[in-house]
Amino acid sequence: MTTTRPVRPGAITAVVLCGAVLGPLNSTMIAVALPPMASDLRVDAATMSWLVTAYLITMAALQPVAGKLGDRLGPRPVLLTGYALFFLASALAAFVHSLPLLVACRVAQAVAGALLAPTGLALLRRCAPPDRLGRAFGVVGAVLPLAAAVGPVLGGVLVEFGGWPAIFLVNLPVTLFALVLGWWVVPHAARRDGGGGFDVVGAGGLCALLVGLTVLLDTAPGGAVLVVACLVLALATWAFVRHERRHPDAVLPPRLFTRRSFVAAAAGIGLSNLAFYVTLLAVPLLLHDRGIDGAQAGLVLGALTLASSPLAVLGGRLADRAGLRLPAVTGLVLVLAGLVPLVLDPSGVPLPLLVAALAVMGAGVGLSMPPFQLGALHDVAQHDTGMATGVFFTSRYLGSVAGASLLAGPLAPTSAGAETLLFGVLAVAAALGVAAAATLPGRTAEAPGPQRRGVA
Repeated sequence: MTTTRPVRPGAITAVVLCGAVLGPLNSTMIAVALPPMASDLRVDAATMSWLVTAYLITMAALQPVAGKLGDRLGPRPVLLTGYALFFLASALAAFVHSLPLLVACRVAQAVAGALLAPTGLALLRRCAPPDRLGRAFGVVGAVLPLAAAVGPVLGGVLVEFGGWPAIFLVNLPVTLFALVLGWWVVPHAARRDGGGGFDVVGAGGLCALLVGLTVLLDTAPGGAVLVVACLVLALATWAFVRHERRHPDAVLPPRLFTRRSFVAAAAGIGLSNLAFYVTLLAVPLLLHDRGIDGAQAGLVLGALTLASSPLAVLGGRLADRAGLRLPAVTGLVLVLAGLVPLVLDPSGVPLPLLVAALAVMGAGVGLSMPPFQLGALHDVAQHDTGMATGVFFTSRYLGSVAGASLLAGPLAPTSAGAETLLFGVLAVAAALGVAAAATLPGRTAEAPGPQRRGVA
């Protein structure tokens, strides 16, 4: 450890929280700005959707690479670079009036967000006291769904009073504050030599696979086209896995997937996020068919998002005291219970019961998030913390990407039968999440990993 200042967990948590807010906030805030942006740029809505897709795919593909950078260079330069890049990309996006340039700015935002998310959690693991690690992760887990939920509301207000550039300008004070605070409180760390260079081919291959999967789910082709597309995707996946097994510093290291706790956490967060985001997007469609306007639908969805944040803090405390398995299993059981009314009668469920079901589901998502985050790092070596966190966040984003694509494609709720099928699939995902959570470790005396308090 090489640091000239005492470690301040509270201030470091504030720096990490800024990065945790920026990612989900900017993934959902843009939704309400797409129509006026399309009008100003004279582009159709389908083309504008690439502002969302490019952001999500870049975030998903680059998080493992960003985590590996944090492991090698230390968290300080990676975090500061991420905040500086987010500031510049947001400032430029507010003043460009070309779709290709806007997409480039969104990709730059996603690159910056990918630098911030895994590096921030890895920094918390290194600096937080062992008996308060769950609480720290619980606070981060609380702001993730809250930021995603606040995004459309904040975006609507900003677009109404400042036009669509305001959704980019709002990032500037947050990134500037985090950059200045991070400069003062994030400790310096010794560099660590890598094994075989960055896996550029692996990162590009992962991005290509995500694009291919997204296009396949969005277009939902049939017949021979579907067969050929699936064969091509399967062949590409085989080639990607083969490359990762041979590369000494793979972007998705095979050794991570031999650790039961990591596999359980990655699978659990992906399945939980799939259920959460599809419900977040599908319920307004169901309410619209009942004649309920957007403002009322937003209040109903508040039950889903607001319940998740306080329960995330509780989930972190439970993880500290009772181990990871109890809050994770309980959370996914609550998600499954909340989906039951939507499976039985998605279009006719009484509004009070719908609000209660969404609150139960949101509570479950919040309760399970901190133990999944901790589970991903449970038996991972200290020098692999950033890499493991990056792969974990990729799993989380895969749930979002897959959910959005399924909702727009083969599982679109276009009829009563399709609605039941949609929520039935989510219930199966939640049940699989329960099974994954059940394999997490129970009560432990101390979170594993050496060098708990310093920056290694």
